[in-house]
Amino acid sequence: MKSSILIFVVFFVCCKQKVAVEDYSSIEQTLQILVQKGEYFKLKTDVHKYEAILPANNLHFYQAFIESAFNNCPKSILLIKSLLKNDNTSLKDSARIDLMLLLRDNYFKTFQYKQAAEVGKDIVKNYKNVLGDRLHDVENTLLIHEGLKDIPLQQVDLKKVTLKWKPNKLGLIEIPLKTKTSTQGIVFDTRAHISTVTQSFAKKLGLKILDVSFQESSGITGIKFQSGLGVADSLYLGDILIKNAVFQVLPDEQLHFPSLNYTLDGILGFPVITQLKEVHIRRNGDFVISPNPTHSNLNNLAFDGSTTVISVKNDSDTLSFHFDSGATASEFYSNYFNRYKTEITKKGKTQTVESGGVGGSIKIQVYILPTINLAIGEKELQLKEIAVRTVPTFINQKYNGNIGQDVINQFDEMILNFDSMYLNFK
Repeated sequence: MKSSILIFVVFFVCCKQKVAVEDYSSIEQTLQILVQKGEYFKLKTDVHKYEAILPANNLHFYQAFIESAFNNCPKSILLIKSLLKNDNTSLKDSARIDLMLLLRDNYFKTFQYKQAAEVGKDIVKNYKNVLGDRLHDVENTLLIHEGLKDIPLQQVDLKKVTLKWKPNKLGLIEIPLKTKTSTQGIVFDTRAHISTVTQSFAKKLGLKILDVSFQESSGITGIKFQSGLGVADSLYLGDILIKNAVFQVLPDEQLHFPSLNYTLDGILGFPVITQLKEVHIRRNGDFVISPNPTHSNLNNLAFDGSTTVISVKNDSDTLSFHFDSGATASEFYSNYFNRYKTEITKKGKTQTVESGGVGGSIKIQVYILPTINLAIGEKELQLKEIAVRTVPTFINQKYNGNIGQDVINQFDEMILNFDSMYLNFK
């Protein structure tokens, strides 16, 4: 991703020092790479550091990504709309497309589906020939947004409630989700970009099934399958009323785990979870939702689109990982392997493991490291027998791995805060 805004200034003054144009070019290149890699924690720090020397349009470009990543979509929308004005001729197509994709994402995350669809149609109409391998995803996502364009905003009537969670057969956090007539268990999954249910479970929840079909795929297996959409007029987490919640609806077999003879009926994902403001998940089984979030300066949580990213300290490095409460175990990606290849090949042992998710499972070759020491928030932790992949798991893979239940289970309490954007353990 490259900012195409023209640079006219030869020298800038910052902290009483002159910055030569070649140094400024290096700064721009660094910031562009951070956007491309989704390194939003570092991007936020560096943009603040160089704020005084960045031209206004350049600054607003990076701030649009930062505001979206740290859950301020309305401000990101305003920045993008200002940059996309027709008279802004300094924007090349590549930068304009990146901003439009971000705008579409912001509209979706704020439940403005009609606006998201309009942006998607604009992208396909005007930039189809330059989208390259992104065209299929853009067109597929447009099917989703078009299918939802008449659905009202999702609303959550927040109040303090304490639920009881339990581990399901996969060891994942399952909480009670109520309809007007029954209570069903559903998995709390911070990495699910949209809540997901089987066709059978959709009937139990009384979902209204929409006339839309789109292609979905498992990032782990690469298996592709057709999916639909459903909407719940009203659901409850304790006394918290959720209106107009959207669910992806899959054939039952796509969420079936043959080795356990078990079907995962439902997953509560990003759109609902992030509206809960602050969640405390305790080892004793308490699942507490607080409408009055506690401020913290940890700021170690971010969003990449509709997935959750966590900042993790690894010795002297600070690395970005997916945070996935819907994963039984953490795993490290090829990005991590390439960063520490010499050490991993020296200390690790090769092994074939089975990795699964929505759509099935596959067997892969990994290195198994005996121990890895990390720190998240205010707590240090150790992972044992951790799998490190040697080849990419996803196309354009950005992060160093996936943090799962084996981290969460080491502590008495986990706090997820989507206001000050932090994750902490007690």
